Amino acid sequence: MPKVIRSPPVSEIQHTMSDSDVASIKKDNPAPVFQMHRSKRRRGSPEDKYPSDDIKNMMSEWKESQNTILNKLVADVAVIKLQNSEIKESNKDIEKSLEFISYQYEDMRKKVELLENERKCHITQIAVLENKVEEMQRTLKSSSIEIRNLPILKMKKTKEELCNIVQNTCRAINAGVSNKDIKDVVVLNERGDKSTIVAEFTTSVLKYDVIRSAKEYNKKNPSNRLNTTHIGLDGQISAIYISESLTRKARRLFYLARDVAKSENYKYCWSNNGKIYLRKSEDSRHIEIKDETQLTELKSVL
Repeated sequence: MPKVIRSPPVSEIQHTMSDSDVASIKKDNPAPVFQMHRSKRRRGSPEDKYPSDDIKNMMSEWKESQNTILNKLVADVAVIKLQNSEIKESNKDIEKSLEFISYQYEDMRKKVELLENERKCHITQIAVLENKVEEMQRTLKSSSIEIRNLPILKMKKTKEELCNIVQNTCRAINAGVSNKDIKDVVVLNERGDKSTIVAEFTTSVLKYDVIRSAKEYNKKNPSNRLNTTHIGLDGQISAIYISESLTRKARRLFYLARDVAKSENYKYCWSNNGKIYLRKSEDSRHIEIKDETQLTELKSVL
């Protein structure tokens, strides 16, 4: 077998190229041109699908805050619902209470109205009873007279001594009254330095006769009207007045009527058979005074 001889390895031969070779190479293989440009991120890239950690954290915090707010709102709404439920129940209780109060008020109003009507009836009945009592007292005093403005009787007088004073008074005015004509005689409660004797006769005719005689005597003797010297009483001279005996109510009305007569220029004010009368003048009609309200109305009208 013939001996094979390997060729030596090709060594790197360095040689220079001529200008023509260089130009030829440049022409065949032109040099790459490098240009700077920005690469655009394509939409829907993984970078859009997967945000950064900061954004994730921010979104997580926002979500937690929203959840907190929503939870608070839910809790507040629940509280409001509970409060509304309690208010409804309270309103029901209030309505029941108002209905009960309204019922009580209506019941009380009816009772008050009933009591008011009863009060009016009672007032009317009391007025009727007062008038009846007044009439009875007036009847009891139908035959009695009062001898007023006498000097105070310091010493207690017996019935006989009081009868003598009444008889002396009647004798002074020419009214014949005997001891038998006097049924009873008393002294009223004394006030100040004057006193009043009440004498009850056996008949009312005698009473009117004594009052008429006293008026005639004073008319006939205007300068020497009936006084204490005519009946033999010592002390300071004072006029004596004789009038019919009045009840307590009539006495007060007579006192008030005299004041009205003075203030409103009434010419006449008198009592007859226990009743009080006023007259403006001789030609005017007389007015019977029945109560104090009537006197007040007379003042307001005038």
